[in-house]
Amino acid sequence: MGSLGPKLKFIFSFRPAVSRRYAWVDYAKGIAIIFVVYRHVLYGLLYSGVTVDPVMMDANEILYGFRMPLFFFLSGLFFSSSLQKRGPADFLVTKINTLLYPYVLWCFIQLTLQIVFSNYTNFKRGVGNYIDILIHPRGMLQQWYLFALFNVTALYLFNHVVLRLKAPLQVLLGLVMLGLIPLAGTISTISDVMMFYIFFCLGHLAAPYFFEERVQQQLASGYKVVILLPVFAVAQYYTMEHPEANMYVFSSLAMFGALLVIMISFLLARYKRMTFLQTLGHYSLYIYLLHLGIIFLMRMALLHLGLQVGMPVMTLILMIAGILFSIILYRTCLLLHLEFLFIGPFKTRTATMPIGKAAADKANGQ
Repeated sequence: MGSLGPKLKFIFSFRPAVSRRYAWVDYAKGIAIIFVVYRHVLYGLLYSGVTVDPVMMDANEILYGFRMPLFFFLSGLFFSSSLQKRGPADFLVTKINTLLYPYVLWCFIQLTLQIVFSNYTNFKRGVGNYIDILIHPRGMLQQWYLFALFNVTALYLFNHVVLRLKAPLQVLLGLVMLGLIPLAGTISTISDVMMFYIFFCLGHLAAPYFFEERVQQQLASGYKVVILLPVFAVAQYYTMEHPEANMYVFSSLAMFGALLVIMISFLLARYKRMTFLQTLGHYSLYIYLLHLGIIFLMRMALLHLGLQVGMPVMTLILMIAGILFSIILYRTCLLLHLEFLFIGPFKTRTATMPIGKAAADKANGQ
């Protein structure tokens, strides 16, 4: 058995030893995951009976519309390169391992805990809610995103490989689905695909241009970011004042917000500022999976202790705790060889050991 020192160093050394991705992608995901955690903290406090500052709720609404489209757009950007690297079969298996498997597993875990501890949770669940895992993923709180991204990716893969639809036709299909969202009714498995398919399409369509040096230099422009920020503020104010706006207007404004975050990410990556965002982006999936339970426990403890802290301070405490303890818990799971909690067991022809697992084995002296 190895000494305790290397294990503790592994758990608390958040910065990954190797990053295989573009830095700006992790920056963008880091920004988006902070927005996600912020929203969940606010609504958790609200449902617990805490009075939430209206300004903070307005800020949440401003940040809400574009953060999920951003994730789908980024996934679309890397569709072609990932497909070319792995091939269709391995590509699909990889998505099953990294999206579908953790979605089903963590929905089952979360729903079971909600049923067992129903007297302490904001949402009352029953055995009948297990069917929602496949029919109504929006009822699974934050986990719905994983199922939506898997379904969008799988459908796009089918259309691309089997039907051989070119990217422009995929975009047209995405636009048609946007207009047909009301037909999905309450089946969010379908409506989520119809809503976010267009953003994945746009990512795939933009990929050939996005990775050109000339285009990236244009995107990493502080001057353009400063110019676009007021435009962004006006656009978000419009969506707040016109919640009845059609999906095409909403999607256009959401894509604009996502593009602005990407430009800011390019800028931060170029000058290596606020590098903690890059680290958060690297762990964004695991923060997404784990933070809600951590925030719940922390919120219960703070409210039970009756600490006299202001709403902004409590929000900040819960956000920091949710993010940091998610990373600590994930790295602890790696150290304990509990990788099965985060990635499926299905083998691909090009299977390799994850970097995190290799580092955990080293910390364990293996």
